[in-house]
Amino acid sequence: MNPSTLSCLLGNLGCAAILAASLGACATSGAHPPAGVESGPVVKYDMDPIRIDATHGPAGTQIEAYDAPDLFERAGVALSDQRFDAAAKLYAKLLKGFPDSAYARPSLYNLGLAQIGSKNWAEAIDAFKGLIDKYPSHPDAKDASFQLGACYAEQANWPASAEVFARILDRSDLSADDRIEALGRRGFAQFNLGDLDTAEKTFRAVLSYRQKIENEERLATDFYLAFSQYHLAQISHRRFQAVELRLPEAQMDKDLDQKASLLLQAQRAYIETIKYGNPAWASAAGFQVGSLYEELYDAFMRAPVPAELRGEAREVYQEELHKKIRVLIEKSVRWQRENLLMIERLGVNTDWAEKSKLAYAKLLKLLEPKIPGVPADPAAPEAPPAAVPPPTPPAPPHRGDVPDATRPVDSDVAGRQVL
Repeated sequence: MNPSTLSCLLGNLGCAAILAASLGACATSGAHPPAGVESGPVVKYDMDPIRIDATHGPAGTQIEAYDAPDLFERAGVALSDQRFDAAAKLYAKLLKGFPDSAYARPSLYNLGLAQIGSKNWAEAIDAFKGLIDKYPSHPDAKDASFQLGACYAEQANWPASAEVFARILDRSDLSADDRIEALGRRGFAQFNLGDLDTAEKTFRAVLSYRQKIENEERLATDFYLAFSQYHLAQISHRRFQAVELRLPEAQMDKDLDQKASLLLQAQRAYIETIKYGNPAWASAAGFQVGSLYEELYDAFMRAPVPAELRGEAREVYQEELHKKIRVLIEKSVRWQRENLLMIERLGVNTDWAEKSKLAYAKLLKLLEPKIPGVPADPAAPEAPPAAVPPPTPPAPPHRGDVPDATRPVDSDVAGRQVL
């Protein structure tokens, strides 16, 4: 026999009838109160509905009774234990069985968090959109909107992410931390769309807003300030990478001037990131400064050689060029070494330490003889000989996330925890 389900919702009257029947032996049997006792006002208790499911199958009839508070509690335990699939099923069961319960709204939000934990971005988006659509004026709709924009970013749906954060910025209930986060995340979407000019304006708006309110409101975290400053540096870095050194010599001189100017601009912006004191973004910025000098070295090595130089003359030219640009590798080595020391001093647990260690080991191999004053690091792991483009950090964390140890996140990131 195919399983069938018999469902019965017991409301206030049903629950009261069951309770009266079960306590019949202890109740007064008369219809009137005892003599001398005045009857008081009738007291009504609002009780959550109880659902009873009877499922018929090969093993017989299985009875399950549950209510919204029970499901919500069990789902919360599963979510806390990071049993995300189990939590999602329980929240979905609550929403299906008790859609009008007081637990429905927080269940929608927590369902989204459970789907984030399982990296089910589409399902998380559905949950947060459901909350926003059903409870648009509730404060939780604001936090659901932040989560929605972040989930679109995880899907690399940058147009949708930028649009969500643009709508958030139109809200009138944003705190200073909210506004800075929304601006930073919108800039991040624009950055990933390749619209560097617009992204630059948005990230600068973060810093301008901070200056405007710094004497009026204290921020809960510096994460999105450092995040925005870092990406301003990344924009200059991208522009630096786009400049190629070309012949003839007069053109190469212009290209070199432009490339050097952008290198210094990016370096200053990365140093400003370090000054914020956010350990994770500081370590990322330190790594990138070292990468700038290595990339300039590589650009020189890839630059075209004048056609009139052939044979021995060509070899002499390349030898002299290598001697002249050796200082770039020396600078890169020193930056990576200083970054490793800073990471060790701050106790930052991110993958930037490993990236800096790999870069440091590779750069040392390019130097013959060894740089005076720079000690060798025998513990540094082998690195691939080819230069690797500087990585871009992943998207910022979701509100209420447990930070991933390999991601540049701040433990003080303000965000909504599980409801």
